[in-house]
Amino acid sequence: MSTLRPAKITIWYILRENALQLIMYVLGAALMGLAWWPLAILYLALAAATNIFYMYWVCPYCGHYALGACAAGFDLLSGRRFRARLGRTFRGQFRLGTVVVGLGWFLPPLAALVLLIVRFSWVILVLLAVFCVVAFWLLPEVSKKHCDGCETVDCPRRPKEPRARD
Repeated sequence: MSTLRPAKITIWYILRENALQLIMYVLGAALMGLAWWPLAILYLALAAATNIFYMYWVCPYCGHYALGACAAGFDLLSGRRFRARLGRTFRGQFRLGTVVVGLGWFLPPLAALVLLIVRFSWVILVLLAVFCVVAFWLLPEVSKKHCDGCETVDCPRRPKEPRARD
């Protein structure tokens, strides 16, 4: 994902910027579906709901959302319908929003671990490994470049400034 917006935002731009997250959700649905097929549908519904919640709970407190410069396109996807409330900060909103969205990251590995214990399968093991690489390594690494040059000073992901010695 890049922090610079192209001249014209298209659905293809948004899909490209969110490709790893979409891949993670597809892999998660596959793992959940191997446990019981309706879980795949419920998982995708959960993924959609948690992302909408994130747009509602976190995005209005981010400067990129207000400026229409959200690399994930959440400002466009939500139609900028959500407004910030007085007394809340990005840091506080981000923490809870991350916990809620995190459900989509941890449910598939839990289901896969249960499946591996109950009925071991190389397919499940490979899907679990690929899911974990995408969710816990690639996504965080790719999203780090959005932090470079970000002006959101109260972001928990922002590197701490060294304190001046007295």
